[in-house]
Amino acid sequence: MPGPSIADIFDSTSPEFDLVTPLVWGPAGETLVARAQVSLGDRVLDICSGTGASALAAARVVGPDGHVTAVDFAADLIDRGRTSAYAAGLRNIDFRVGDVTALSGHDQGEYDVLTCGFGVFFLPDMDNSVRNLLPLLRPGGRLAVAVWHDDALYDFTSAYFAEVARVTNTPPPPGPRAPSDGPPHPITRIDTVDKIVGWLETLGAVDASASILDLRVPRTDEFSWSMVLGSGLRGALSGMDADTVEDVRTGFLQRLSDEGITEVDCDTLIAVAARPAE
Repeated sequence: MPGPSIADIFDSTSPEFDLVTPLVWGPAGETLVARAQVSLGDRVLDICSGTGASALAAARVVGPDGHVTAVDFAADLIDRGRTSAYAAGLRNIDFRVGDVTALSGHDQGEYDVLTCGFGVFFLPDMDNSVRNLLPLLRPGGRLAVAVWHDDALYDFTSAYFAEVARVTNTPPPPGPRAPSDGPPHPITRIDTVDKIVGWLETLGAVDASASILDLRVPRTDEFSWSMVLGSGLRGALSGMDADTVEDVRTGFLQRLSDEGITEVDCDTLIAVAARPAE
């Protein structure tokens, strides 16, 4: 049988996704909006929105004369974002369940800013997906993306997949940086300032720049396991019963401790570029 879809995986992450928000998704989303220079009255499209870390931050900035459209294929995450917006009194934001790659034929030139936090590397055919979204921006409009920087989460995920391999008695899956005869993993193609600036320029964007948000989170058992369950890492647990998942959790947390990992590297690369002016 086929494994769970990305939408299924992220729907199942929804409670833990919000637990991680104050330490990771929230700071990254706030910084993404700031570096994109989202302003009062702007029309913003936020794709791969999750529970709305960057979309909600944008809605607070654009004010009542601006508007934010947040799109994600994970309905549970969108529902949580919608609830958060309502609780915060934000009426200038619209959360939609949808395939962001299907947006390219609509609303041409509609938006001042397009933001995406930790999502471009999940898009099918990352290059063409983003290239086709650029026309949704007005001429001179800004595209801003947040991705993992270089070796972010490297030790953390290595420990996790080592425990999944131990429990399932299977080889660890190759990481994004493992040698391969195939094309580079999307994450590794855009994980440094030079790489992501060059990538944006190949898509036809101009005035590209990037900077690093230093984001180190103290390694606690609660955060570590929430980061697994509240991210795409959860997919490796699909099909396991509760006892097996607990075996992975216990071994993973012990391994982090044994390896002396005291903080989780969540450093984030934030890049901004523009649609060429006409």
